[in-house]
Formats: sequence, C-alpha cells, structure tokens
Amino acid sequence: MNKQQGFALIELIAVIVLVGIIASFSTFFLYTGFNGYINSKNATEGALNAQMALDRISQELRNISELTSTPSSTSLSYKSEDQTETRTLKYENQSVFIRVNTTDHMLLDNISTFTITKAPPQDLDKNGSNDVPYIEVAFRVGLNENEINRLFRTRIFPRHMVEDK
Repeated sequence: MNKQQGFALIELIAVIVLVGIIASFSTFFLYTGFNGYINSKNATEGALNAQMALDRISQELRNISELTSTPSSTSLSYKSEDQTETRTLKYENQSVFIRVNTTDHMLLDNISTFTITKAPPQDLDKNGSNDVPYIEVAFRVGLNENEINRLFRTRIFPRHMVEDK
C-alpha cells in the first residue's frame, strides 16, 4: 500500500479561501465597532463643550445691567452689574467669542448656525419703563457629517431688569 502524507494543493487553496473570508468579516465587524466608538466619543465631547459654552453664556448674560448696542442676530454688547467694561458676545468665523475690551475669548468653535434673540420689551415691574424679559441663544454644533449636528438653545432671564434703549 502506498500512503501519501501531507496536504493536497486543493486543500491548501480551500483553507486559504476560508481564512480570507473569515478575516474579511472579522475586519468589517471590528471596523464598524471602532467607527461607532469614535463617532460616539466625538458626539459626547462636542455636546459637553457645547453645554459648557451655554453655561458660560448664561452666566455672562444673567448679570447684565444694560445693553450697550442694539443686538443683532449674531452679536450682543452689554455691561454686567459687577464689571465696568463693555463685553460682547459674538459669532464670527464658525466660532463663538466673548470680547472683553479688545480681547476675544473663544468659547466654542465648529458652529454652523448661531442666533441671539431678545424678547419684545415689556413693562415687567410696572414702573413705566420697558424691560427685557429674556434673551435666547441658540447654535448648532458641527460643520461636517463626521461631527454632531445638534441644536443647543437656552433662554436667559436677566436678574436685573434690563432697560430697552
């Protein structure tokens, strides 16, 4: 009897093809998992940064004592009760800044839309002068498809009745 030992060429090719198929499916599942992780991480970081910017904007606008200019849809100049300098909240070049005197401090970048709206003046304290009941700030974070594209919005109710000028 003649016994042959070893593998036939056809068996080697079959094993290589099966290993290739298993490797391609494994790579696809690993890629999907890593891609999901990275997208989730970017969305979480973007949302956290946006929330911190909203908190800072709320803190700034809650203590305003007067508006120093008529607000536009992308900027608002004001004076706080505890500071003497004029500050400006503004949107420029896909970023949100707070300008103190002549220095810009960036709060958030990668902003696709930004609006500041002031509620219609009302006589809230019945003293005959018009007051601003609230200021609303809204922005959308994310410029491209790889980043979050979510609207963040807050209404700030100034503690001190801001007279409309």
